[in-house]
Amino acid sequence: MENCITYFLRDKSKNSNEYYKRISNFSNEVMEKIEIEANNIIEDFINFIKNNSIEELRSREEYELEFLIIGVLWRTYIAQALKADRLSLNVLKFLFNLRTKSKFLRRSADNLRGRLACKYLLKKEAEPSSVSYDESNFEKLLLWLTASGEFKYECRRMNTWLLFLKNSSEEYIIKVNKCAFKISLWFEKRSMEVLGVYTPNVQKFLNTNYRYYGIREDNVLCGRKEVEYHLNMVGAEILSKAFRKLFVKTKERKVLLPACICLKPEGVCKRKKAKDGFLCGNCSKSCRVNGFTKLGKSHNFQVLIVPHETDAFSNAKNIKYGDVGVVGVACVLNLIEGGLKARNLNLVPQCVILDYCGCKSHWDSNGIQTDVNCKKLFEILQIAENM
Repeated sequence: MENCITYFLRDKSKNSNEYYKRISNFSNEVMEKIEIEANNIIEDFINFIKNNSIEELRSREEYELEFLIIGVLWRTYIAQALKADRLSLNVLKFLFNLRTKSKFLRRSADNLRGRLACKYLLKKEAEPSSVSYDESNFEKLLLWLTASGEFKYECRRMNTWLLFLKNSSEEYIIKVNKCAFKISLWFEKRSMEVLGVYTPNVQKFLNTNYRYYGIREDNVLCGRKEVEYHLNMVGAEILSKAFRKLFVKTKERKVLLPACICLKPEGVCKRKKAKDGFLCGNCSKSCRVNGFTKLGKSHNFQVLIVPHETDAFSNAKNIKYGDVGVVGVACVLNLIEGGLKARNLNLVPQCVILDYCGCKSHWDSNGIQTDVNCKKLFEILQIAENM
C-alpha cells in the first residue's frame, strides 16, 4: 500500500476486482436495510413529489440514497452547523458562487474561503445526539453544507426533503429524523466492518497531515470523515445501478478522467484544450489516458481530461435526458456530488473510483500518479479489451 494516503482499493492480487464484488453486495444490503426501516417514509416522500408535481419522478433507489445521505451528513455536521453564524455562512456561500462563475476571481475567492472556513465552519463539534430534530436545524445544516462548497448537488436534493418536512407535522418530522439517524448509525458501524479494509489511513491522515491544512481552500474536502468515504463508495454503486439500463441505451458516451491519472505532470503533458476539458496529446504510449483514447476511437466514446471536479460538465447544456452517457472516474470523495451533478444536467452517469488518491492539488505535494480498474471501466463501456 505504498500509495495509500487515505484509501486504497487494491488487495494482494494488485487489483481492485475484489472491492467491486464487495461493494456490489454491500450496496444491496444497504438498500434492503433502508427498505425495511424507512419504506413508509420513502413512499410518503414519493407521493408528496407526485401530488405536488415537484419533479419528474426518479427511481426509488435514488430517493433511498438521499435518505441515507441526510442521515450521515446530519450526524457528521449538524453540531458544527449550529455553531456557525448565518452571516459568515452566507459570505462563504457567496464566495463559492463567485469562484464557480469567475475563473479570473477563483484564486482570490478560494484563498478567502479557506480562511473563513477554517474559522467559522470547522469548529470542534459536539455530540450529534444532543441536537434536537426540527425543521429549523435541518435548514441550518443545509446552509452549512452549501457554504462549504462541497455539497452543492446533495443540497439541491436535500432541499426537496426540506420542503417535504415543511409540509409535515412536528411528530412526523421527529419520526423521519429518528429513522434517518438510526440508519446512519447502523451504516457507520456496518460500513466499517465491510469497507474499513479499504480506508486504513483516513484517521491517521486526519491526525497528522490534515493538521497542517489550516486555511487551505480544500480544508473541508480533505477533512472528511471515514464514514463519508464509505458513503461515497456505496452511493456511487447505487447510482451506477440505478442508471445502468438507461446508460447502455445512450447514443453518445464520454469518459471523464482526472489529471492525476496522466503519466506526465502538467506543463510536460501535451494535452490539448477542448470544449468539455482536455484531449490527449499522444505524448506517451504508456499513459493510461493515451490507451483509453485509442480505445475510444474504435469503440465510440470520447475521453476527456478534467483537471478539477468543478469544471466537469461545465458546457453541458440543452441535453435530452437519455442521449448522453458519462463515465466519471474520480477520487472517492467526489463520487456522489459528481453523479448528482451529471443527473441534474440530464446526463446519464456511471461511476468508477480511482484505486487510490494522490493528486497534487489536495493529497500529495509532489503528486502521485493514480490509476483505475480497467476491467470495471471496460465492463461499464461494454468492451472486451485488455490493458
